[in-house]
Formats: sequence, structure tokens, C-alpha cells
Amino acid sequence: MKDCVFCQIQAGKLPASVVYEDEQAMVILDLFPVREGHCLVIPKTHAPLVEQLDDAMSYHLMDLARRTIRAQKRAGLPVRAHNLVINDGREANQHVPHVHLHVIPRRGGDTLATAFTWATRLVNIFGMAKRRQKLDRLAGLLAEHFP
Repeated sequence: MKDCVFCQIQAGKLPASVVYEDEQAMVILDLFPVREGHCLVIPKTHAPLVEQLDDAMSYHLMDLARRTIRAQKRAGLPVRAHNLVINDGREANQHVPHVHLHVIPRRGGDTLATAFTWATRLVNIFGMAKRRQKLDRLAGLLAEHFP
């Protein structure tokens, strides 16, 4: 879909910090992370809602989330737990109408900071070049540890 940011990323028309990619899906770092290492698992097939995915794709996305968690831990991120989040539909706060699974590393004691960052993360659009460089370095580190 030409107006979908994730479809444009997959087509190479927009930049992304790619951790992993195969013929069915990709794992990228969120441009506006809630916590360091916040990844998105995105199917290459455009589907706005989870119910539109077939069983094989649903399984594959969860498998990639599991592998992302392993990579985050192996890369040495300060991880003690994770939030796996899918905002399924506009009323559920889905900003991009293309299924994507957030894999958010948590370290404990960060609930207030995480809630604040989640609420304000799309506000700061300054310093994108520096942000992209940092994300690209982190994506390379995670890719090295992706099982």
C-alpha cells in the first residue's frame, strides 16, 4: 500500500534501522522508542488488523518477537522483562494501520518513565539524524545476536 509507512520501509523508500528481515517479515527499531532496544515486528503483507493475518503469519510474528527478546538479552541490554504490545485498530491507539508487534525491553523500576515516554514519544521530532545514527548502531548490535 503506497501510503503505508511500513510498506514504504519494506520497499526501500523510507529508512529504517533493520535488525532482521526475511521474505515474510522484518524487525526494526522503533524511531520513537519507549525504552532502549524497542523493536517492531512487522509482516510484509499489508494487513491493518490482526484478524486479517493467517495462522502461519501470526505464528511467525510471535516467533520473531521471541527471537528479538533473545537478541536483546544476548546483546547486553539491561533487560529483565518485556512488554509485547499490539495496538489493533485506531480506537486502540494504532497510529500506523499495518499490524506491528512492539517488543519493549523492561529493566524493572522503570514503569513511570515508560508511561511518560509512551505518552510523549511522538512529540520530539528534533535531532532525527543523530537519533537514526544511534538506532542504526543498535540495530547492528542486535542483528549480530539475532538467533
